[in-house]
Amino acid sequence: MYKIIAVDLDGTLLSPDNKITTYTQKVINLLIKRNIYFIFASGRHYADLINIKNSLKIKFFIISSNGARIYDLNNKLIFQNYLDEDIARTLCEIGYFNPSIITQIYRKNRWYINNNKLDNNFCPTLSSLKYNFFSLNNLQLNKISKIFFTSKNFLELNNLEKEIIKRLGVKININFSLPGCLEVTSRKASKGHGLKLISSILGISLKKFIAIGDGMNDQDMLSIVGKSCIMENADPNLKKSLPHSEIIGSNKNDGVAVFLKRIFLEK
Repeated sequence: MYKIIAVDLDGTLLSPDNKITTYTQKVINLLIKRNIYFIFASGRHYADLINIKNSLKIKFFIISSNGARIYDLNNKLIFQNYLDEDIARTLCEIGYFNPSIITQIYRKNRWYINNNKLDNNFCPTLSSLKYNFFSLNNLQLNKISKIFFTSKNFLELNNLEKEIIKRLGVKININFSLPGCLEVTSRKASKGHGLKLISSILGISLKKFIAIGDGMNDQDMLSIVGKSCIMENADPNLKKSLPHSEIIGSNKNDGVAVFLKRIFLEK
């Protein structure tokens, strides 16, 4: 029997209007009462996930910024890993002057951007944080958990990804959480690493984990668990990369909750 459910948020657990529906919350509460652990694994800032946790009034592990910061059931920080300062500088410089791309930074409890052109796929309403502007000559480069780039120009982002890999290679983790959002963390930070850490802390094998996601930043956690599920609305590249994963319903239709109810509550 599976003991732990690791689930992505945007495009997965959250509805298209970025909410956890009443139905989904009900299913989660029922499973927690049956001693099932939940892990919310997201690219979002940890402050956003803690706000979600407090609003739901339930306990779950938090993997934030794609694994750069991890919290236990009681909001205690159990892992953090920052980008090397030289790497952060390179990343900030590489896309800074491209008018079709927004460079965005999570540093400690702050969110920084280099411009706020809304036509560049920039969605400030998705976060409870308020952004600040940065320039290359006033940015502190220490304690940066994640740098990400957003744009509606997918070709520019794909070219940027190639350039970053060319310069930094194995020193980083880089992937698309969405076609218009390219995310970079340190090599030691990933959702998969977070699952391994929590597995070790709880003494529960990864074979007893279910992982559910929709973006390429979910690939590493989906590839190491006992059962992996991909959303109907997921990135086609994720489906191709993990052909043996089960495809479940869309986030438009409470796909995660419907699947979990079938697995755990209808037997």
